[in-house]
Amino acid sequence: MKFKKTLILCYLSLSAICAADESTYNLLAKEKKCTENSSSQQIDCEYKIGSDFWLVIAGIGLKDTGITFFKTDFNGKYYGSFGLLHGCVIVKTGRANKSNITNMAFISPKNGKIYTTWQQCQENF
Repeated sequence: MKFKKTLILCYLSLSAICAADESTYNLLAKEKKCTENSSSQQIDCEYKIGSDFWLVIAGIGLKDTGITFFKTDFNGKYYGSFGLLHGCVIVKTGRANKSNITNMAFISPKNGKIYTTWQQCQENF
């Protein structure tokens, strides 16, 4: 009986660690790619999660920053929207995501960083 309880606790701990690794924030952070144009010093960043989500922010921090959603699907695993109140892109889990945990990430067009809450993102906007 003791062995069974220990086995269950190990499984739950491992599941929690795996779920944390697969958070929307972590997935975006792994695939984020930024480039800087040497002549204009403009920074552009690309954010992807597999083949389900693809976003580019061109001109990070500029007055004319552009946000382009190349791939976003509410019925897919991940989709994006924009929050006017905090000024950040919101990346959410979609209907096809098998995870029972709804988690989000917030991307600032001001600095290109990814945050776990809209409050953190807004503070840096």
